[in-house]
Amino acid sequence: MVTPWLEKNPRAAKALKFGRDQQFVVNPNGIAELCEDLKQCPRHSATPLVALPALAQRLGLGEIRVKDESQRFGFGAFKALGGVIAVYNVLSGAVGDAYHFSTSFADVMNGKHKEVTSPFVFSTASSGNHGRSVAAGAKLFGNRCVIFLPKFTSAEKEAAIRARGAEVIRIDGDYDTAVAECKRRSQENGWTIISDTSWEGYDSVPRSVMRGYCVLVHEAIVQWPEGPTHVFVQAGVGGLAAAVIGYLWAALPHRPTFIVVEPESADCWFQSNLSGKPTLASGNADTVMGGLACREISPVTWPVVGEATDWFMTIEEDQVMPARRLLAHPLDGDPAIASGPSGCAGLAGLARACTEEAAFKAL
Repeated sequence: MVTPWLEKNPRAAKALKFGRDQQFVVNPNGIAELCEDLKQCPRHSATPLVALPALAQRLGLGEIRVKDESQRFGFGAFKALGGVIAVYNVLSGAVGDAYHFSTSFADVMNGKHKEVTSPFVFSTASSGNHGRSVAAGAKLFGNRCVIFLPKFTSAEKEAAIRARGAEVIRIDGDYDTAVAECKRRSQENGWTIISDTSWEGYDSVPRSVMRGYCVLVHEAIVQWPEGPTHVFVQAGVGGLAAAVIGYLWAALPHRPTFIVVEPESADCWFQSNLSGKPTLASGNADTVMGGLACREISPVTWPVVGEATDWFMTIEEDQVMPARRLLAHPLDGDPAIASGPSGCAGLAGLARACTEEAAFKAL
């Protein structure tokens, strides 16, 4: 252990191959075509990969780039990709089962197969942004949607979900309680769950969500062909981390060093790394980083995140706001980026690693 908050992954090795187990989680095939399909959606365009040269100089690095997802779908978060793509995959799959041919994103969006798609009611549990994404996907394709929110979700996020036409059910408990209640009521009512976390017997939809996230990674490769040496990515249950790590691992000629960043109180990946298997967080997931407030990992992501992450690290609550301010009010000449507490966790991790000598040397 380099420090109590930075731990190497004993399973990761640069020679590790992206194999069948990894491709089951993150399939890189067809992502470029998916990016083309999304151009048919009037609100979608690629988001920028922003360079921060002044911050890089201050931290003693050659270059820093941040994928600015605040502009995604006019939505403000990368999670817009996951829910929309997963809802589309369910509906297009139903059309394929009914008629034995492949439909298109545009056809489903324009209601061409309503006789098949309209009966679907979508549901999910969310701390905010994933719920908004599923609601946006349901609205885009004309379906009813029910979102289960844990107690700590802000009124602002609830309003944003309702604004996309979804029904909201508040749960008097944490995220995991909301997941359990979503599963119970969805089974009773025949609703289709669009979850970004997996459980036994349920992994197809979470893999579709991660496939949506691969869009932002593909864009980043196009925007920066030489690619990064190190990638800092935040993790809740692991969906974004799996998409970022898996797609870069599969697509780049040389695998970067991957560092997964979590809140100290929601360190389920950090603890799972220590145990060598999926393990609960050491804390109660009480964190300002609501999108990362998860006490257990999504098991389906283990072959990618558990095997290929080089380092796992945690950040403290008081390191979040300084990172957020660095993005919003940058050093001379750097562009400003709007970020929430969860979105700036990767930068908070980078700043922590760069300002503590042992961690900087280790990485």
